[in-house]
Amino acid sequence: MANQLYCVLISLLLLVACTPEDTAPPPPIPREALVEILAESLILEPAGREVLAAKQDSIYQMHYERLLERRGYSIDDFIASMQSLQNNPKELEAVYEEVLEQVQIIETEVGN
Repeated sequence: MANQLYCVLISLLLLVACTPEDTAPPPPIPREALVEILAESLILEPAGREVLAAKQDSIYQMHYERLLERRGYSIDDFIASMQSLQNNPKELEAVYEEVLEQVQIIETEVGN
């Protein structure tokens, strides 16, 4: 009886160990759109620093909401997308490299 119990336990352990990991769903905001959103926010963010400190948080929140709404996303989509990236540091680094490239492109187009 004990041997059968050990066999069942070992079988269950093997079954669990061989089960493929759950793959996380893709983030709500595709990478390309997220890069554009982050690049725009980096360019516009300094303007918020000129506002009184007490009002900066609401200014930044309004700024992000407008950026996201124009593209059909919500602040919850943005947060979920950023949290997804934070779970994958290499992907996060690659996205921020693209963001910096996008900022340079935007600044070149504007002439700064």
